[in-house]
Amino acid sequence: MRYFIGMLLGVVCLIETVLAEQLKSDEEWKHGSIVLNSGQQFEGHLKYDLKNNIVVLQSGSKMLAFSAYSVESFIAIDTTTGFIQTFFTLPYSDAEKRPRLMFFQLVFNGAFSLFVRERKVPASATATHRYPTRLHPHKEGQAFAQDYFVFLPDGNFQRFKAGRSNLAKLFSLKESEAKQVDRFVTKNNIDFSRQSDIIRLIDHYISRRSIARR
Repeated sequence: MRYFIGMLLGVVCLIETVLAEQLKSDEEWKHGSIVLNSGQQFEGHLKYDLKNNIVVLQSGSKMLAFSAYSVESFIAIDTTTGFIQTFFTLPYSDAEKRPRLMFFQLVFNGAFSLFVRERKVPASATATHRYPTRLHPHKEGQAFAQDYFVFLPDGNFQRFKAGRSNLAKLFSLKESEAKQVDRFVTKNNIDFSRQSDIIRLIDHYISRRSIARR
């Protein structure tokens, strides 16, 4: 049994090392810090891979790779643009699959918490698809599509696809309430491809529902 566990841990470490080597060549280094579940903290230059949920940190001569199963949170700062990203590890499951720990970037924390996971897409795709995106700051022709997840006040954590009908489903709105969503979207020129508009819209309706329950 000890031999099997040792072999298994060796395979996990090998996989993380291979992913780390691939990650070093694919992305730009950022300054940042990592907090492990054990409470240990590391600071240095880091890169992360959301697809495989791996974060690599270089501190001095040391190169460390961590999976989402050992990381509580980490911060990445783009020293060129000043763009700051804060990530937390949360359990999530698509459909009926077993939940697994994944990295999620926190983009809003108020009456609700909004998280995003980014994936690479060609910049040309942003012209034909109305999903939230941002251009890659260092690579021309590349962009990041943004998939949203929300922690609602009742504690539910779920994926949110930007759109009027999906917002109605998210809050289980009645037909009259859904029409109010449509009017608010039209009146305020809400663009579901912009993160700030998505935050504004969800915040508006959470506030309205909270007031209605008083």
